[in-house]
Amino acid sequence: MFKLHLVHFLLCIHFANGAPEGYLPIISCLEESNIPQDYPNTSNFSQDSLDYNLRLNFTPIAIAVPSTVPQVQAAVNCAAKLGIKVNPKSGGHSYAGHSVGGEDGHLVVDLKYFRETKVDSATNVATIGPGARLGNIALDLYAQGERAMAHGICPGVGIGGHVLHGGQGYSSHTYGLLLDFLVSAEVVLANGSVATASNTSNPDLFWALRGAGMSFGIVTSMEFRTIPAPPENILFYYPYLWNQTQAHAGWDAWQAYCGGETTPIIPPAMNVRWVIVDGDDGLLLFLLEGAFHGSIEDFDLSIAPLIDVLDEIGGFQGNVTGVVGWLDALLYANSNGLYSNWDNNQTLETPLNYTAHATFFAKSLMTRNLSPAGVDAWINRLYATGPTSPTGWYFIVAAQGGPTSYVPTVPADSTSYAHRHSIYEWQLVAQTNSPPFNDAGITWLNPFVSDIEAAESNLTLGMYYNYADPTLSKEEAHERYWLQHYGRLAEIKKSVDPDLVFLNPQTVGN
Repeated sequence: MFKLHLVHFLLCIHFANGAPEGYLPIISCLEESNIPQDYPNTSNFSQDSLDYNLRLNFTPIAIAVPSTVPQVQAAVNCAAKLGIKVNPKSGGHSYAGHSVGGEDGHLVVDLKYFRETKVDSATNVATIGPGARLGNIALDLYAQGERAMAHGICPGVGIGGHVLHGGQGYSSHTYGLLLDFLVSAEVVLANGSVATASNTSNPDLFWALRGAGMSFGIVTSMEFRTIPAPPENILFYYPYLWNQTQAHAGWDAWQAYCGGETTPIIPPAMNVRWVIVDGDDGLLLFLLEGAFHGSIEDFDLSIAPLIDVLDEIGGFQGNVTGVVGWLDALLYANSNGLYSNWDNNQTLETPLNYTAHATFFAKSLMTRNLSPAGVDAWINRLYATGPTSPTGWYFIVAAQGGPTSYVPTVPADSTSYAHRHSIYEWQLVAQTNSPPFNDAGITWLNPFVSDIEAAESNLTLGMYYNYADPTLSKEEAHERYWLQHYGRLAEIKKSVDPDLVFLNPQTVGN
Protein backbone atom coordinates (compact mmCIF):
# COMPACT_ATOMS: atom_id res chain seq x y z
CA MET A 1 0.00 0.00 0.00
CA PHE A 2 2.85 2.35 0.88
CA LYS A 3 4.39 1.74 -2.58
CA LEU A 4 1.13 2.61 -4.31
CA HIS A 5 0.83 5.89 -2.40
CA LEU A 6 4.46 6.69 -3.21
CA VAL A 7 3.81 6.07 -6.92
CA HIS A 8 0.83 8.43 -6.85
CA PHE A 9 2.94 11.04 -5.07
CA LEU A 10 5.79 10.82 -7.55
CA LEU A 11 3.46 10.91 -10.54
CA CYS A 12 1.68 13.96 -9.20
CA ILE A 13 5.06 15.69 -8.97
CA HIS A 14 5.89 14.57 -12.51
CA PHE A 15 2.57 15.86 -13.86
CA ALA A 16 2.81 19.20 -12.09
CA ASN A 17 3.40 20.78 -15.51
CA GLY A 18 -0.18 20.07 -16.53
CA ALA A 19 -0.63 16.51 -17.85
CA PRO A 20 -4.18 15.33 -17.06
CA GLU A 21 -4.76 13.48 -13.83
CA GLY A 22 -6.72 10.82 -15.70
CA TYR A 23 -3.42 9.14 -16.55
CA LEU A 24 -2.60 8.37 -12.93
CA PRO A 25 -4.68 5.21 -12.29
CA ILE A 26 -3.35 3.24 -15.28
CA ILE A 27 0.22 4.38 -14.68
CA SER A 28 -0.04 3.43 -11.01
CA CYS A 29 -1.50 0.02 -11.84
CA LEU A 30 1.24 -0.72 -14.37
CA GLU A 31 3.85 0.39 -11.88
CA GLU A 32 2.40 -1.83 -9.16
CA SER A 33 2.62 -4.77 -11.56
CA ASN A 34 6.28 -3.98 -12.33
CA ILE A 35 5.55 -3.35 -16.00
CA PRO A 36 7.96 -1.00 -17.80
CA GLN A 37 6.03 1.82 -19.39
CA ASP A 38 6.07 5.11 -21.22
CA TYR A 39 3.51 7.79 -20.54
CA PRO A 40 3.02 11.46 -21.44
CA ASN A 41 5.98 13.68 -20.55
CA THR A 42 8.43 10.79 -20.16
CA SER A 43 11.50 10.90 -22.39
CA ASN A 44 10.54 8.10 -24.81
CA PHE A 45 6.80 8.68 -25.05
CA SER A 46 6.72 11.08 -28.01
CA GLN A 47 8.82 8.80 -30.19
CA ASP A 48 7.19 5.53 -29.07
CA SER A 49 3.66 6.85 -29.60
CA LEU A 50 4.34 8.46 -32.98
CA ASP A 51 2.17 7.02 -35.73
CA TYR A 52 3.88 5.32 -38.66
CA ASN A 53 1.55 7.39 -40.85
CA LEU A 54 2.39 11.00 -39.96
CA ARG A 55 -0.90 12.16 -41.46
CA LEU A 56 -2.43 10.87 -38.21
CA ASN A 57 -1.75 11.90 -34.63
CA PHE A 58 -3.15 9.79 -31.79
CA THR A 59 -2.04 9.92 -28.17
CA PRO A 60 -2.21 6.75 -26.04
CA ILE A 61 -2.94 7.06 -22.35
CA ALA A 62 0.21 5.00 -21.73
CA ILE A 63 2.46 2.45 -23.42
CA ALA A 64 3.21 -0.78 -21.58
CA VAL A 65 6.52 -2.36 -22.61
CA PRO A 66 6.43 -5.91 -21.19
CA SER A 67 9.06 -8.58 -21.63
CA THR A 68 7.14 -11.53 -20.14
CA VAL A 69 3.72 -13.07 -20.64
CA PRO A 70 2.67 -12.38 -16.99
CA GLN A 71 3.44 -8.70 -17.60
CA VAL A 72 1.18 -8.74 -20.67
CA GLN A 73 -1.56 -10.36 -18.60
CA ALA A 74 -1.16 -7.77 -15.86
CA ALA A 75 -1.30 -4.89 -18.34
CA VAL A 76 -4.54 -6.24 -19.84
CA ASN A 77 -6.01 -6.67 -16.35
CA CYS A 78 -5.10 -3.10 -15.41
CA ALA A 79 -6.77 -1.68 -18.50
CA ALA A 80 -9.86 -3.88 -18.20
CA LYS A 81 -10.32 -2.91 -14.56
CA LEU A 82 -10.14 0.79 -15.45
CA GLY A 83 -12.28 0.59 -18.60
CA ILE A 84 -9.40 1.52 -20.90
CA LYS A 85 -9.21 0.01 -24.38
CA VAL A 86 -6.11 -2.01 -25.32
CA ASN A 87 -4.12 -2.34 -28.56
CA PRO A 88 -1.12 -4.58 -29.23
CA LYS A 89 1.80 -3.14 -31.17
CA SER A 90 4.24 -5.46 -32.90
CA GLY A 91 6.02 -3.22 -35.40
CA GLY A 92 3.68 -0.24 -35.41
CA HIS A 93 3.12 -0.03 -39.17
CA SER A 94 -0.69 0.23 -39.17
CA TYR A 95 -1.74 2.56 -41.98
CA ALA A 96 -4.62 3.81 -39.81
CA GLY A 97 -2.70 4.17 -36.56
CA HIS A 98 -4.45 1.16 -35.03
CA SER A 99 -1.20 0.11 -33.35
CA VAL A 100 -1.54 3.14 -31.09
CA GLY A 101 -5.32 2.97 -30.78
CA GLY A 102 -6.66 4.67 -33.89
CA GLU A 103 -7.93 7.35 -31.50
CA ASP A 104 -6.72 8.98 -28.30
CA GLY A 105 -6.68 7.43 -24.85
CA HIS A 106 -5.90 3.71 -25.39
CA LEU A 107 -3.31 1.56 -23.64
CA VAL A 108 -0.71 0.31 -26.11
CA VAL A 109 1.07 -2.95 -25.31
CA ASP A 110 4.38 -2.74 -27.17
CA LEU A 111 5.66 -6.25 -27.93
CA LYS A 112 9.12 -5.30 -29.17
CA TYR A 113 10.86 -7.56 -26.63
CA PHE A 114 8.94 -10.62 -27.90
CA ARG A 115 11.26 -11.03 -30.85
CA GLU A 116 13.00 -14.41 -30.74
CA THR A 117 12.92 -16.80 -33.71
CA LYS A 118 13.82 -20.44 -32.99
CA VAL A 119 13.52 -23.39 -35.39
CA ASP A 120 13.04 -26.92 -34.10
CA SER A 121 15.63 -28.90 -36.04
CA ALA A 122 13.53 -32.08 -35.88
CA THR A 123 10.20 -30.66 -37.06
CA ASN A 124 11.32 -27.47 -38.83
CA VAL A 125 8.57 -25.64 -36.91
CA ALA A 126 9.59 -22.10 -36.02
CA THR A 127 8.52 -20.42 -32.77
CA ILE A 128 8.47 -16.64 -33.25
CA GLY A 129 7.57 -13.70 -31.04
CA PRO A 130 5.07 -11.15 -32.41
CA GLY A 131 7.53 -8.27 -32.12
CA ALA A 132 10.12 -9.89 -34.39
CA ARG A 133 10.75 -7.94 -37.60
CA LEU A 134 10.43 -9.66 -40.96
CA GLY A 135 14.03 -9.03 -41.96
CA ASN A 136 15.43 -10.49 -38.76
CA ILE A 137 13.08 -13.46 -39.04
CA ALA A 138 14.29 -14.20 -42.55
CA LEU A 139 17.91 -14.10 -41.42
CA ASP A 140 17.22 -16.30 -38.40
CA LEU A 141 15.22 -18.88 -40.35
CA TYR A 142 17.92 -19.12 -42.98
CA ALA A 143 20.66 -19.43 -40.37
CA GLN A 144 18.79 -22.31 -38.73
CA GLY A 145 18.70 -24.83 -41.55
CA GLU A 146 18.10 -22.56 -44.58
CA ARG A 147 14.39 -22.38 -43.84
CA ALA A 148 11.93 -19.78 -45.09
CA MET A 149 8.30 -18.61 -45.14
CA ALA A 150 6.35 -16.45 -47.56
CA HIS A 151 5.93 -12.97 -46.09
CA GLY A 152 6.20 -9.28 -46.90
CA ILE A 153 9.42 -7.67 -48.12
CA CYS A 154 9.60 -4.61 -45.87
CA PRO A 155 12.24 -5.76 -43.34
CA GLY A 156 11.11 -3.50 -40.49
CA VAL A 157 7.50 -4.69 -40.34
CA GLY A 158 6.61 -6.61 -37.17
CA ILE A 159 5.26 -10.09 -37.80
CA GLY A 160 2.34 -9.87 -35.35
CA GLY A 161 -0.03 -7.58 -37.21
CA HIS A 162 1.32 -8.72 -40.57
CA VAL A 163 0.42 -12.38 -40.14
CA LEU A 164 -2.79 -11.99 -38.14
CA HIS A 165 -4.52 -10.08 -40.94
CA GLY A 166 -3.13 -11.90 -43.98
CA GLY A 167 0.57 -11.52 -44.60
CA GLN A 168 0.91 -10.82 -48.31
CA GLY A 169 4.27 -10.73 -50.02
CA TYR A 170 6.37 -11.39 -53.10
CA SER A 171 5.95 -15.16 -52.75
CA SER A 172 2.23 -15.36 -51.92
CA HIS A 173 1.23 -16.68 -55.34
CA THR A 174 3.65 -19.59 -55.02
CA TYR A 175 3.54 -20.44 -51.31
CA GLY A 176 0.45 -18.72 -49.85
CA LEU A 177 -0.18 -16.03 -47.28
CA LEU A 178 1.94 -15.92 -44.14
CA LEU A 179 -1.15 -16.84 -42.10
CA ASP A 180 -1.24 -20.10 -44.09
CA PHE A 181 2.04 -21.01 -42.37
CA LEU A 182 0.67 -20.38 -38.85
CA VAL A 183 -0.02 -23.59 -36.90
CA SER A 184 -0.65 -22.28 -33.37
CA ALA A 185 -0.65 -19.13 -31.27
CA GLU A 186 -0.40 -18.30 -27.58
CA VAL A 187 -2.77 -15.44 -26.81
CA VAL A 188 -3.62 -13.33 -23.78
CA LEU A 189 -7.39 -12.85 -23.67
CA ALA A 190 -9.48 -9.99 -22.35
CA ASN A 191 -9.92 -11.64 -18.93
CA GLY A 192 -6.15 -11.90 -18.55
CA SER A 193 -5.99 -15.65 -19.11
CA VAL A 194 -3.62 -17.32 -21.57
CA ALA A 195 -4.98 -19.63 -24.26
CA THR A 196 -3.39 -21.75 -26.95
CA ALA A 197 -5.17 -21.52 -30.30
CA SER A 198 -4.73 -24.10 -33.05
CA ASN A 199 -6.84 -26.37 -35.21
CA THR A 200 -7.25 -28.70 -32.22
CA SER A 201 -7.22 -26.26 -29.29
CA ASN A 202 -9.72 -23.36 -29.27
CA PRO A 203 -10.30 -23.81 -33.02
CA ASP A 204 -12.88 -20.98 -33.26
CA LEU A 205 -10.39 -18.56 -31.76
CA PHE A 206 -7.68 -19.83 -34.11
CA TRP A 207 -10.02 -19.33 -37.07
CA ALA A 208 -10.68 -15.75 -35.96
CA LEU A 209 -7.02 -14.92 -35.30
CA ARG A 210 -6.09 -15.79 -38.89
CA GLY A 211 -7.55 -12.71 -40.52
CA ALA A 212 -8.76 -10.51 -37.64
CA GLY A 213 -6.25 -11.14 -34.88
CA MET A 214 -6.00 -7.66 -33.37
CA SER A 215 -9.67 -7.85 -32.37
CA PHE A 216 -9.33 -10.92 -30.14
CA GLY A 217 -6.34 -10.64 -27.86
CA ILE A 218 -2.60 -10.14 -27.61
CA VAL A 219 -0.63 -12.91 -29.27
CA THR A 220 2.62 -13.49 -27.38
CA SER A 221 4.08 -16.42 -29.32
CA MET A 222 3.40 -18.21 -32.60
CA GLU A 223 4.40 -21.47 -34.25
CA PHE A 224 4.88 -21.67 -38.01
CA ARG A 225 5.62 -24.43 -40.47
CA THR A 226 8.59 -23.52 -42.64
CA ILE A 227 9.79 -24.51 -46.10
CA PRO A 228 13.26 -24.94 -47.59
CA ALA A 229 14.45 -21.56 -48.83
CA PRO A 230 14.13 -21.50 -52.63
CA PRO A 231 17.71 -21.75 -53.95
CA GLU A 232 17.04 -20.01 -57.29
CA ASN A 233 15.08 -16.77 -57.47
CA ILE A 234 14.71 -14.51 -60.49
CA LEU A 235 14.06 -10.85 -59.77
CA PHE A 236 12.80 -8.83 -62.72
CA TYR A 237 11.85 -5.26 -63.63
CA TYR A 238 10.19 -4.34 -66.94
CA PRO A 239 9.30 -0.63 -67.13
CA TYR A 240 6.89 0.82 -69.71
CA LEU A 241 5.99 4.45 -70.37
CA TRP A 242 2.45 4.36 -71.69
CA ASN A 243 -0.24 6.66 -72.96
CA GLN A 244 -3.86 5.87 -72.17
CA THR A 245 -4.44 3.61 -75.16
CA GLN A 246 -1.30 1.61 -74.43
CA ALA A 247 -2.21 1.27 -70.76
CA HIS A 248 -5.65 -0.08 -71.62
CA ALA A 249 -4.15 -2.69 -73.96
CA GLY A 250 -1.50 -3.55 -71.37
CA TRP A 251 -4.09 -4.08 -68.68
CA ASP A 252 -6.08 -6.39 -70.90
CA ALA A 253 -2.92 -8.44 -71.52
CA TRP A 254 -2.15 -8.52 -67.78
CA GLN A 255 -5.60 -9.84 -66.91
CA ALA A 256 -5.41 -12.50 -69.61
CA TYR A 257 -2.03 -13.61 -68.25
CA CYS A 258 -3.02 -13.74 -64.57
CA GLY A 259 -6.67 -14.71 -64.62
CA GLY A 260 -7.84 -15.73 -68.05
CA GLU A 261 -11.29 -17.26 -68.13
CA THR A 262 -10.03 -20.38 -69.92
CA THR A 263 -6.42 -21.25 -69.05
CA PRO A 264 -4.30 -18.54 -67.38
CA ILE A 265 -0.69 -18.46 -68.54
CA ILE A 266 0.94 -17.47 -65.25
CA PRO A 267 2.59 -20.51 -63.58
CA PRO A 268 2.57 -21.13 -59.82
CA ALA A 269 6.25 -20.11 -59.48
CA MET A 270 5.58 -16.60 -60.84
CA ASN A 271 4.97 -13.71 -58.43
CA VAL A 272 4.31 -10.48 -60.26
CA ARG A 273 2.87 -7.01 -59.75
CA TRP A 274 2.57 -3.58 -61.32
CA VAL A 275 3.95 -0.46 -59.66
CA ILE A 276 2.41 2.61 -61.31
CA VAL A 277 3.71 6.16 -60.88
CA ASP A 278 3.47 9.48 -62.67
CA GLY A 279 5.59 9.96 -65.77
CA ASP A 280 6.12 12.92 -68.12
CA ASP A 281 4.01 14.62 -70.76
CA GLY A 282 0.84 12.74 -69.87
CA LEU A 283 2.56 9.35 -69.87
CA LEU A 284 2.54 7.09 -66.81
CA LEU A 285 5.23 4.61 -65.79
CA PHE A 286 4.05 1.01 -65.41
CA LEU A 287 6.78 -1.08 -63.78
CA LEU A 288 6.21 -4.84 -64.06
CA GLU A 289 8.26 -6.44 -61.30
CA GLY A 290 8.37 -9.56 -59.21
CA ALA A 291 10.10 -12.78 -58.27
CA PHE A 292 10.12 -16.15 -59.98
CA HIS A 293 11.13 -19.18 -57.93
CA GLY A 294 13.01 -21.35 -60.40
CA SER A 295 15.63 -21.33 -63.13
CA ILE A 296 16.26 -18.49 -65.54
CA GLU A 297 15.33 -20.80 -68.43
CA ASP A 298 11.92 -21.54 -66.88
CA PHE A 299 11.43 -17.86 -66.09
CA ASP A 300 12.09 -16.81 -69.69
CA LEU A 301 9.50 -19.31 -70.93
CA SER A 302 6.99 -18.29 -68.25
CA ILE A 303 7.17 -14.52 -68.68
CA ALA A 304 7.37 -14.55 -72.51
CA PRO A 305 3.60 -14.76 -73.22
CA LEU A 306 3.05 -11.52 -71.31
CA ILE A 307 6.20 -9.67 -72.38
CA ASP A 308 5.65 -10.48 -76.05
CA VAL A 309 2.26 -8.76 -75.95
CA LEU A 310 3.54 -5.81 -73.93
CA ASP A 311 6.42 -5.29 -76.36
CA GLU A 312 3.97 -5.06 -79.22
CA ILE A 313 2.15 -2.32 -77.32
CA GLY A 314 5.37 -0.30 -77.08
CA GLY A 315 6.86 2.05 -74.53
CA PHE A 316 9.45 -0.44 -73.23
CA GLN A 317 12.28 1.24 -71.30
CA GLY A 318 14.76 -1.64 -70.84
CA ASN A 319 14.52 -4.44 -68.31
CA VAL A 320 16.71 -5.68 -65.46
CA THR A 321 16.71 -9.38 -64.55
CA GLY A 322 18.90 -11.15 -62.02
CA VAL A 323 19.39 -14.56 -60.42
CA VAL A 324 19.76 -14.30 -56.63
CA GLY A 325 19.60 -16.37 -53.47
CA TRP A 326 16.64 -16.26 -51.09
CA LEU A 327 17.89 -13.52 -48.76
CA ASP A 328 18.87 -11.22 -51.62
CA ALA A 329 15.48 -11.85 -53.19
CA LEU A 330 13.87 -10.32 -50.08
CA LEU A 331 15.89 -7.15 -50.65
CA TYR A 332 15.16 -6.85 -54.39
CA ALA A 333 18.90 -7.27 -55.10
CA ASN A 334 19.83 -8.38 -58.59
CA SER A 335 22.90 -10.24 -59.80
CA ASN A 336 24.80 -7.00 -60.44
CA GLY A 337 24.27 -5.76 -56.91
CA LEU A 338 21.71 -3.19 -58.07
CA TYR A 339 18.54 -2.45 -56.17
CA SER A 340 15.04 -1.51 -57.16
CA ASN A 341 13.98 2.07 -56.44
CA TRP A 342 11.41 0.73 -54.01
CA ASP A 343 13.59 -0.74 -51.26
CA ASN A 344 15.36 2.43 -50.01
CA ASN A 345 18.57 0.37 -49.74
CA GLN A 346 17.37 -1.35 -46.59
CA THR A 347 19.11 -4.26 -44.95
CA LEU A 348 17.37 -7.32 -43.56
CA GLU A 349 18.87 -6.80 -40.11
CA THR A 350 16.64 -4.41 -38.21
CA PRO A 351 17.46 -2.83 -34.82
CA LEU A 352 15.25 -3.22 -31.75
CA ASN A 353 14.00 0.35 -31.82
CA TYR A 354 13.66 0.60 -35.59
CA THR A 355 11.29 3.32 -36.73
CA ALA A 356 10.03 4.39 -40.13
CA HIS A 357 7.48 7.02 -41.03
CA ALA A 358 5.58 8.24 -44.05
CA THR A 359 2.80 10.75 -44.70
CA PHE A 360 -0.01 9.32 -46.79
CA PHE A 361 -3.59 8.22 -47.34
CA ALA A 362 -4.16 4.71 -48.70
CA LYS A 363 -6.99 2.63 -50.04
CA SER A 364 -7.06 -0.99 -51.09
CA LEU A 365 -9.16 -3.27 -53.25
CA MET A 366 -9.38 -7.03 -53.64
CA THR A 367 -10.66 -7.91 -57.12
CA ARG A 368 -10.90 -10.57 -59.75
CA ASN A 369 -10.46 -9.59 -63.41
CA LEU A 370 -12.28 -6.34 -64.09
CA SER A 371 -14.96 -6.32 -66.77
CA PRO A 372 -14.30 -4.27 -69.91
CA ALA A 373 -16.34 -1.47 -68.31
CA GLY A 374 -14.27 -1.78 -65.14
CA VAL A 375 -10.98 -1.54 -67.06
CA ASP A 376 -12.33 1.53 -68.87
CA ALA A 377 -13.28 3.16 -65.57
CA TRP A 378 -9.90 2.41 -63.98
CA ILE A 379 -7.72 3.54 -66.88
CA ASN A 380 -9.88 6.58 -67.63
CA ARG A 381 -9.69 7.77 -64.02
CA LEU A 382 -5.94 7.12 -63.91
CA TYR A 383 -5.16 9.26 -66.96
CA ALA A 384 -7.79 11.92 -66.29
CA THR A 385 -6.48 12.75 -62.82
CA GLY A 386 -3.08 11.07 -62.31
CA PRO A 387 -0.94 13.71 -64.04
CA THR A 388 -2.68 16.54 -62.13
CA SER A 389 -2.99 14.96 -58.67
CA PRO A 390 -2.75 17.33 -55.67
CA THR A 391 -0.21 15.03 -53.99
CA GLY A 392 2.37 12.50 -55.01
CA TRP A 393 1.07 8.99 -55.52
CA TYR A 394 1.90 5.39 -56.36
CA PHE A 395 -0.30 2.35 -57.01
CA ILE A 396 0.68 -1.31 -56.60
CA VAL A 397 -1.44 -4.10 -58.06
CA ALA A 398 -0.22 -7.61 -57.22
CA ALA A 399 -1.44 -10.94 -58.57
CA GLN A 400 -1.75 -12.83 -55.28
CA GLY A 401 -4.50 -15.26 -56.29
CA GLY A 402 -6.03 -16.83 -59.34
CA PRO A 403 -6.34 -20.34 -60.78
CA THR A 404 -2.63 -21.24 -60.46
CA SER A 405 -2.04 -19.60 -57.05
CA TYR A 406 -1.59 -21.39 -53.72
CA VAL A 407 -3.93 -18.89 -51.99
CA PRO A 408 -7.30 -20.23 -53.22
CA THR A 409 -6.25 -23.85 -52.65
CA VAL A 410 -6.92 -23.22 -48.96
CA PRO A 411 -10.70 -23.53 -48.40
CA ALA A 412 -12.30 -20.08 -48.28
CA ASP A 413 -13.96 -20.67 -44.90
CA SER A 414 -10.98 -22.28 -43.17
CA THR A 415 -9.69 -18.92 -41.88
CA SER A 416 -11.31 -15.55 -41.28
CA TYR A 417 -9.23 -14.00 -44.07
CA ALA A 418 -11.99 -13.29 -46.57
CA HIS A 419 -10.29 -12.69 -49.93
CA ARG A 420 -9.10 -16.05 -51.22
CA HIS A 421 -11.24 -15.77 -54.34
CA SER A 422 -9.62 -12.47 -55.31
CA ILE A 423 -6.88 -12.47 -57.91
CA TYR A 424 -5.50 -8.96 -57.39
CA GLU A 425 -4.53 -6.98 -54.32
CA TRP A 426 -4.59 -3.23 -55.00
CA GLN A 427 -2.76 -0.70 -52.87
CA LEU A 428 -3.58 2.89 -53.86
CA VAL A 429 -1.52 5.59 -52.11
CA ALA A 430 -1.55 9.38 -52.13
CA GLN A 431 1.48 10.78 -50.30
CA THR A 432 3.53 13.82 -49.39
CA ASN A 433 7.18 13.92 -48.39
CA SER A 434 6.33 15.16 -44.90
CA PRO A 435 3.40 16.65 -42.96
CA PRO A 436 1.10 18.38 -43.48
CA PHE A 437 -0.85 16.15 -45.85
CA ASN A 438 -3.09 17.92 -48.34
CA ASP A 439 -6.57 16.46 -47.69
CA ALA A 440 -7.37 17.07 -51.35
CA GLY A 441 -5.41 13.85 -51.82
CA ILE A 442 -8.22 11.96 -50.08
CA THR A 443 -10.82 13.52 -52.35
CA TRP A 444 -8.63 12.69 -55.35
CA LEU A 445 -8.06 9.04 -54.39
CA ASN A 446 -11.55 7.92 -53.33
CA PRO A 447 -13.10 8.00 -56.84
CA PHE A 448 -10.71 5.31 -58.06
CA VAL A 449 -12.64 2.86 -55.91
CA SER A 450 -16.10 4.29 -56.56
CA ASP A 451 -15.57 4.45 -60.34
CA ILE A 452 -14.46 0.81 -60.53
CA GLU A 453 -17.33 -0.37 -58.35
CA ALA A 454 -19.90 1.62 -60.31
CA ALA A 455 -18.62 0.06 -63.52
CA GLU A 456 -18.78 -3.41 -61.92
CA SER A 457 -22.57 -3.14 -61.42
CA ASN A 458 -22.10 -1.32 -58.08
CA LEU A 459 -20.38 -4.36 -56.60
CA THR A 460 -18.99 -3.80 -53.09
CA LEU A 461 -15.41 -5.03 -53.27
CA GLY A 462 -13.27 -6.31 -50.43
CA MET A 463 -10.40 -4.40 -48.87
CA TYR A 464 -7.28 -5.54 -47.01
CA TYR A 465 -7.05 -4.73 -43.29
CA ASN A 466 -3.26 -4.34 -43.40
CA TYR A 467 -3.86 -1.34 -45.67
CA ALA A 468 -6.52 0.02 -43.34
CA ASP A 469 -8.46 3.09 -44.43
CA PRO A 470 -9.46 5.16 -41.35
CA THR A 471 -12.06 7.14 -43.30
CA LEU A 472 -14.30 4.04 -43.52
CA SER A 473 -17.13 3.89 -41.01
CA LYS A 474 -17.00 0.88 -38.72
CA GLU A 475 -19.85 -0.71 -40.68
CA GLU A 476 -18.03 -0.18 -43.98
CA ALA A 477 -14.80 -1.52 -42.48
CA HIS A 478 -16.49 -4.66 -41.18
CA GLU A 479 -18.02 -5.40 -44.56
CA ARG A 480 -14.95 -4.55 -46.64
CA TYR A 481 -12.29 -6.27 -44.55
CA TRP A 482 -14.14 -9.45 -43.61
CA LEU A 483 -17.05 -9.80 -46.09
CA GLN A 484 -19.03 -12.99 -45.45
CA HIS A 485 -16.99 -13.87 -42.36
CA TYR A 486 -17.97 -10.87 -40.25
CA GLY A 487 -21.03 -12.45 -38.65
CA ARG A 488 -19.06 -15.40 -37.29
CA LEU A 489 -16.27 -13.10 -36.15
CA ALA A 490 -18.75 -10.96 -34.20
CA GLU A 491 -20.09 -14.01 -32.39
CA ILE A 492 -16.60 -15.18 -31.41
CA LYS A 493 -15.79 -11.65 -30.23
CA LYS A 494 -18.78 -11.75 -27.89
CA SER A 495 -17.62 -15.01 -26.39
CA VAL A 496 -13.97 -14.07 -25.74
CA ASP A 497 -14.14 -10.28 -25.30
CA PRO A 498 -17.71 -9.31 -24.30
CA ASP A 499 -16.60 -5.98 -22.82
CA LEU A 500 -14.64 -4.96 -25.92
CA VAL A 501 -11.31 -4.63 -24.15
CA PHE A 502 -9.41 -4.96 -27.45
CA LEU A 503 -10.80 -2.19 -29.60
CA ASN A 504 -10.01 0.39 -32.24
CA PRO A 505 -12.47 2.29 -34.46
CA GLN A 506 -12.63 -0.58 -36.98
CA THR A 507 -12.17 -3.78 -34.94
CA VAL A 508 -14.65 -6.63 -34.89
CA GLY A 509 -17.48 -5.91 -32.47
CA ASN A 510 -17.09 -2.15 -32.36
